[in-house]
Formats: sequence, structure tokens, C-alpha cells
Amino acid sequence: MEIASQARTDNRRNDRLKLRISQEQRHTLDEAAAISGMSVSDFVLGHATDAARDLLADGTSFVLPAERWNAFVAMLDGYPRPVPVPGSAALLARPSVRDE
Repeated sequence: MEIASQARTDNRRNDRLKLRISQEQRHTLDEAAAISGMSVSDFVLGHATDAARDLLADGTSFVLPAERWNAFVAMLDGYPRPVPVPGSAALLARPSVRDE
């Protein structure tokens, strides 16, 4: 029973976001919300959340059709490896703290 009560509490909207907007912006939002059949708050919150998710997704992942993905992977597989820095082989051959 306690878990169900916690779930109901977590779903409540308790946080507020305050915005100052011009009369023109308010009029635009009022009209768009009315056309959408939504309250202004729901309209703004929904669209702002969608935009935020899109922005976050753009920075963390991308999606390609299978054909373009395969071409992308093929380019990565064929990309030449960087030339090692002179002396790096000897440095990497030395024991490290992790090897102890």
C-alpha cells in the first residue's frame, strides 16, 4: 500500500516555473493553446518539454536509416588508425600501477 501512495505522490506536479513574457507573446500562446484545445500551461509545458528532449537527444544520440548506418560504420572501419607517437611503444610496454 505504501508503494502505491508513493507513486501517487511522485506523479503530482509540485514544482513551478515562473516566466515573464510580453503581451504579444502571451497573445500568441493563448491563440495557439486555444487552437490546440489545451490550456496555455499544458501547451507551453508540452512544447517546451518536447523541445528540451529533442535538444538533449541531438547532443547524445543520432538515428540513421539502416543503409546510411551501414555506410557510416564502413567508413569508420576503413578509417586509418593514427600514427603512434615515437617512443610510445616503449612507454606502453612499461609496467604500470594497474599491473601490480
